Amino acid sequence: MRVRLFIAAALAVAATASCSSGDAADADTALTPKALVAAADPSLLPYNFLDADGKTWKGINVDLAAALSAKLGRPVTFTSAGFDTIIPGLTSGRFDIAMTGMFDTKERQKSVDFVDYLAAKNNFLTRTGYADIATMDDLCGIAVGIPSGALEADLLADASKKCTTAGKKAIDVKEFADLDATVLALLSSRIDVTPNDSAANAYILSKNEGKVKTSGGYQNEGYFAAAFPKNSELTKQFETAFQEIIADGTYKKALETWGITDRGLDAPIVNGSPF
Repeated sequence: MRVRLFIAAALAVAATASCSSGDAADADTALTPKALVAAADPSLLPYNFLDADGKTWKGINVDLAAALSAKLGRPVTFTSAGFDTIIPGLTSGRFDIAMTGMFDTKERQKSVDFVDYLAAKNNFLTRTGYADIATMDDLCGIAVGIPSGALEADLLADASKKCTTAGKKAIDVKEFADLDATVLALLSSRIDVTPNDSAANAYILSKNEGKVKTSGGYQNEGYFAAAFPKNSELTKQFETAFQEIIADGTYKKALETWGITDRGLDAPIVNGSPF
């Protein structure tokens, strides 16, 4: 009888311990904030890219996301996505946020909301020895490459129409899977020019010394922005977090690290695109 009582007591203690352990695990899970999934094209150097190990994310946006995460009290996890799949991924709920060197535009605002955090600055990348390109008007008849889904597609279409209206050859626009593929096409002479963000071009220059150069400029207005599903609560939360990292100097330090202090804003702007 005593043996039976001892066994029953032992089972009761074990069950209590099991429940306590399970309750503690559930509590830990409940207390751990859900990670925000941030979509990014890893070819958009130096905004987002994977280190040599192919796993570790680095870049301007990665540093900013770490600072924002600390203010939000929620982890931000980057995931690879082709640029032209990012907005559909936001609208479908696959991603919570995009931080990928994306322009805020009124057309894109029909699908997503933006928190603008960097001023735009763009120029043209060509091989060393190629003629300087001052503006889009200089591209008539030239083979120009861009990543699929890039804003430049519309700008080049307008510029090409101006070329043909003036009796000149249309711009020969070629789209590639991503920026890496576009730069490879430039280096292999399949295209002659790629219009791109100035920070990205500066990074490409540093990795291809003597092979490429930059010139001119275009669309040097507007903003790079973080994108969110339409009417998401995250838009306001990230606006506030950006205000906080600007105020405490973390934002400026991140821009200094990547040599783009001239692109900084005094305050974030929600859906501030002028075009």
